Amino acid sequence: MKQLVYSISIHQPRDIVFQKLTDRALFPHWATPWGPDMICEGDWRQGGHVSYIGQSEGGTKMHIETLVLDEMIRAHHVAMVNPQNVEVPLSDDMMRKWIGTEESYYLREESPSITTLEVVIVTDDAFEEMMSAWPKALQLFKELCEA
Repeated sequence: MKQLVYSISIHQPRDIVFQKLTDRALFPHWATPWGPDMICEGDWRQGGHVSYIGQSEGGTKMHIETLVLDEMIRAHHVAMVNPQNVEVPLSDDMMRKWIGTEESYYLREESPSITTLEVVIVTDDAFEEMMSAWPKALQLFKELCEA
């Protein structure tokens, strides 16, 4: 397992950044580095599940272990899903390696109007290249927040 850390400074208060991070309607706009048709479905609450889905290929479902409003979200990936958000069997080694990947978001208030968003991913080495899309996604997210 490899820990990957990505961060960006956003000129918005922490509560605004958190609200936009958990806004399912905004997700397709900043998730384009992983595909042009990405959507987010689910419930951003502790104990809930959220799925990131490519409408043509399917995606992944994660369980929200910890959610502290305006501060942090810690989740782990628990299943693969089809485009209709229905869990599918783990049919290959790559799918099995993905399950258990940890994804955490930390929001630090640098000043009342500046927030640092840090994303920490703990995953199999096989997914390092896929995770290299995070800097572009974070830049798109920053632009949405600051617009």
